[in-house]
Amino acid sequence: MLTATYVLLTLSIEQKKERHFISRLLQYVQTIARRPQEIDPVFIESQLKELTSFAESRHQRKVEACLMPAVRAAEPNCAPLMNDLESLSKRGSAMLNAVYRCLRRAMRRSASQGNFLCKTIDLYCQNLLKRLDKEEQELLPLAQKVISSEEWFEIGSKFLAQDDDNAASRPELRPVRSRIYPSGAAV
Repeated sequence: MLTATYVLLTLSIEQKKERHFISRLLQYVQTIARRPQEIDPVFIESQLKELTSFAESRHQRKVEACLMPAVRAAEPNCAPLMNDLESLSKRGSAMLNAVYRCLRRAMRRSASQGNFLCKTIDLYCQNLLKRLDKEEQELLPLAQKVISSEEWFEIGSKFLAQDDDNAASRPELRPVRSRIYPSGAAV
């Protein structure tokens, strides 16, 4: 049960971070939509990359690769929910491609393209929020009911391994190792 709590807490924390990214991007887009000539495509691109690398990788590595297969295996009647989540993911990928196409056009400084870019980003973010809501309100409660302790342990192990891989690739997340000097002092 402790492992299930760890997995659910990890997903909850990551979803809150994702919601924060989305909120920040939506706030910028809604503000700048009134003045499309002031759109900074480079800033939008950096924000999109930050959001998508976090949102899409979290979803693909943890939800689609670990949690959804376990729920599918434990609950044969979950097909409609899984289909909805997969549909939202596919729609989100298509929207993200459209956002990047719009972004390239907006770099030409066309006000109409800027408006379209803002609308497309808004649609992409709304899709992400819908996917998060469906995960929180339907997938996670179902997972709590149908996944066994052994399966939670396996999912938790995968999460820890992924977090370790992620920390190893990011210097700011690596643990600080103390040095032991000849005098025996550790620093």
